[in-house]
Amino acid sequence: MKMAKVLPQISLLFILLFFKGTFSYAQDFDVACRLAQPFCSDASRELTFPNTVGDMDGLGEVGCLNTTPNPAWYFLRIDESGNLVFDVQQWVDGNDNSNLDRGERQLDVDFIAWGPFPTSFIVDCEDLSRGCDTVGDDSPRPAECVNNVDDPDYYLNNLDNTNIIDCSYARTPEDDTFIETLTIPNAQTGEYYIILITNFADEAGVIQLQQTNLDESDAGTTDCSILDPGVGPDIATCGEFPVTIEGRFPGAISYRWFSDAVGSTNFTTAVPDPEGMFPFLEVNAPGAYQLIGYSDAARTVEVGRDDLVVLDVSNAVVSVGYSIAEESFAGSYTITAEVEATPEVENAGFEDFEYRLDRDLGNGFIEYRPFQSSPVFANVPPGDYFVTARYANCPDSEERSEVIMILGYPKYFTPNGDGFHDTWSLINIENQPTAQIYIFDRYGKLLKQLRAGGPGWDGTYNGRNMPSSDYWFRVEFNEPRDPNMRRRVFAGNFSLIR
Repeated sequence: MKMAKVLPQISLLFILLFFKGTFSYAQDFDVACRLAQPFCSDASRELTFPNTVGDMDGLGEVGCLNTTPNPAWYFLRIDESGNLVFDVQQWVDGNDNSNLDRGERQLDVDFIAWGPFPTSFIVDCEDLSRGCDTVGDDSPRPAECVNNVDDPDYYLNNLDNTNIIDCSYARTPEDDTFIETLTIPNAQTGEYYIILITNFADEAGVIQLQQTNLDESDAGTTDCSILDPGVGPDIATCGEFPVTIEGRFPGAISYRWFSDAVGSTNFTTAVPDPEGMFPFLEVNAPGAYQLIGYSDAARTVEVGRDDLVVLDVSNAVVSVGYSIAEESFAGSYTITAEVEATPEVENAGFEDFEYRLDRDLGNGFIEYRPFQSSPVFANVPPGDYFVTARYANCPDSEERSEVIMILGYPKYFTPNGDGFHDTWSLINIENQPTAQIYIFDRYGKLLKQLRAGGPGWDGTYNGRNMPSSDYWFRVEFNEPRDPNMRRRVFAGNFSLIR
């Protein structure tokens, strides 16, 4: 029978244990959650992490869990936004290969998860709700929390009215129910989620979160770079401050931050301690920041250092150019955007730009290709376009190119007086007044000579309507793709449809 337990106390300067090794200690809720370990689920490999033993008292009643023996604390960071669904399981990994093999004994696993948070370090662990508020009286109680097995939509619809994101326990592990399901809906890039996983069997083993919805279009992903020691990748912000940064080093129990200007590596300015031993920092301005970890509370024995850049990219784009691979009248074209970034962005090595292609369909420019990470737009028909470039997910940085005018011709026209495609003329030839345009019938008879920028051919010859058929044209023009604007001749055909 599960029972609530009295919580033992531990000192604040608790030694931080890392991945390779089983946790064995009594926990205080207010400190243990701060020492959560990084966790992820990677599509290319199955990752396992050690469980906890030796603390059957645990943390008592938390959320839907009546008891929390051997709590193991982990955190996830979201890489790509979307929905995430995991199978949570625990087993005795007899051959230490991180795979659940035939004959290996599975262990009962329960969990509760909270989020989202801007950092994994919850300084005040009371920020993690220990109960739910189903009745809406602003008094969360564990008794009001629901097992997601009984009501799968309870946490998805936030009926708990707290920051609990999901909670589950197996009712009948004796019936071989060893897998729980954790769902994080609509997670956003950079968010953190805290997870507590129990070990009712009190046996040493491994825990695994296996993401099961990676093949779905709306799936998000976790960021496995958090497993690496240090402060992680550089951060681009779209003018939004403060920005929370964090890091960690194996064996470190205290930390110190330093700052410097972007591009410098002196790091002589010490940042006032934000929260003692915890390696996170709220920064209010762009800059370079360095974290040093120490193995002692006096911060004399260094065990690691790393730095990152926080950069405001809201003005990252100076101008947008383009190039076109094909010559005029190729039929389809490849437009490649070219971004000139600010020197600060270039020097910091920030390259995460994205590009959109807009087209004029006669009533103004509209989106033709949505934002993409590649600057290349292939299979573009003739017409008028411009490219908009920006730093990824930063609308304030958007700049666009000049109008891109690509020569071409309609494949058909329908001179029936309805106001649509009533005449035939070349596309974007109006800026070449010296162009010569001729139209012929199938026998080579000259029917019409057109003026660049004129009204086009209405499908008549000497006042008579010409029949539905294929017709030919020839154009002499200056090639706009050539820097010397060399003279060219192009011939093609089109259809008249009545």
